[in-house]
Amino acid sequence: MGLIAAHRSMVRLILALLLLVAVAAAAQQQRGGFFSNFVGDIEIVDSEEMRSSRIRFDAGARTNWHVHSAPQLILIEQGQGRLQEQGGPVRVLRAGEPVLTEANVPHWHGADPEQEAVQFSVYSGTLEWLEPVTDDEYFGR
Repeated sequence: MGLIAAHRSMVRLILALLLLVAVAAAAQQQRGGFFSNFVGDIEIVDSEEMRSSRIRFDAGARTNWHVHSAPQLILIEQGQGRLQEQGGPVRVLRAGEPVLTEANVPHWHGADPEQEAVQFSVYSGTLEWLEPVTDDEYFGR
């Protein structure tokens, strides 16, 4: 191999090494920002399937019965709410107390009869709407 060809090969090798170092530094910088706020190894899990909603219910307002194929996290942000899973009692939902509904269990949720509620919920999977909640069901009769 001639001197010029050897020189070109060396330059290509140096450029390739510099590119690898730059890529590694960029990856380290990316991990350093957000990831530097954790101890131990973590991984960001795909959350494309997650849905969230914030709903303000007037006093006495509620959802129809419905079923989620995965658990649903419900948090009353303001006011007071109600929730009932099929076959169970009507439960009072107080602001700041999270509740997790079971997957594949029909349930409803909404506001207390005397005050409105702002509800935040997170869920994934499918959602199937069922029949309206009767006043007797809502009042636990």
